Amino acid sequence: MAVLVAVKRSERENIDNVNFNPGTTLLDLGQLLGEPLAIFVKQPNNQVVTVSPDYEKPSDSSTSTSSSLSSSKTHGESSTSHAPSTWFSSSVDSSSSSPPPPASSPEAPPPPPPPVSGGGIPDGQGNRFNTPQGAVRFPWNFGNGDHVVPLTPSSSNGGWAMSPNQQCKPGGWCPYACAPGYYSAQWDPAATSYNGHGSMNGGLYADANGRLSKPFPDRPFCAPGMFNARIVNKLGRPVSACQTVYPGNEAMIIPSVAQAGGVTDLNVVPSTYWLGTSSQFYVNLAGSSEEQCIWGDDHSPVGNWAPYIFGGGEARDGNTYISVQFNPLYTSMGFKVSEAYNVKIQCTQGNCNFPPGGQCKCEQGQCSVNNGCTVTLPKGAKADFILY
Repeated sequence: MAVLVAVKRSERENIDNVNFNPGTTLLDLGQLLGEPLAIFVKQPNNQVVTVSPDYEKPSDSSTSTSSSLSSSKTHGESSTSHAPSTWFSSSVDSSSSSPPPPASSPEAPPPPPPPVSGGGIPDGQGNRFNTPQGAVRFPWNFGNGDHVVPLTPSSSNGGWAMSPNQQCKPGGWCPYACAPGYYSAQWDPAATSYNGHGSMNGGLYADANGRLSKPFPDRPFCAPGMFNARIVNKLGRPVSACQTVYPGNEAMIIPSVAQAGGVTDLNVVPSTYWLGTSSQFYVNLAGSSEEQCIWGDDHSPVGNWAPYIFGGGEARDGNTYISVQFNPLYTSMGFKVSEAYNVKIQCTQGNCNFPPGGQCKCEQGQCSVNNGCTVTLPKGAKADFILY
């Protein structure tokens, strides 16, 4: 089993010269995935903290400001952003109290298939989403066949995967969200840096006249992910996992909701995803919904202050790496560990490689490996994040 070693970003070029204690199993998806959204770093005082790439935080004026890495890099405060009320997983009761139709009744015609763009950019599909003056209209409606999910369509973002006070403007890039298990296959081809302005350039490009273009015409808008990791909710209440928008503003606003006793897919991206980055999810407390897929603030344990952080992505070696971490911000703000559920990763198919000890779980705020653990899924293997 490979030992994953965390290094400082400035030392990534000299990883062979980095000293570490033998047997230390610290998570560094950066070495495997190109650059992660979260890295564990061992400081000189032996404290292990979490950092992530510099980002530009949206402000109320829809502008961005830089944020440098601190001892515990977090997604900073942002305007409250609510995710849509569709595209969530639930248990379905196949029974029905309605009597079957009479044998002589004509069969109802099947419902029409959802509108599919056929590769071209739709014209709105009849949506009535908010489009402020000077903003670019969101191309899709709910229930489309491209697996695109509109976010907060009544706010200024009008459906785009942006903070509610942001707008898709001419001359800019406009990211969009995809359904659970799917990822956005469009981004700025010229964005080759994990940090800086290019890291915001996901989705479609709007030219000076507001005309949208598809940077990769031969790719779908939303492509299937690895489909090798799910959330299985054994709790009595729903739980929302909120994916960050990257490339984009890194707000955790893309929802995957596991209903009580239900299952939902997670979007685990392939190695061909933008610059080899992975997916990151902030997983809220039991009783949460897509309404809690927001940036949040330190007054409530949602979003950036949710109790858990999940990660996942295929690496260049062909393996998929999935991880769970108890969010240090949850406890640092004094939120009750007793109110958080437990999480374990369970292999459901193939041969999954676990850390030393043969397990990867977090119970009562403590994980089986300090500061979180990672499980390797070779090709053909699958695993579940069990909430209990």
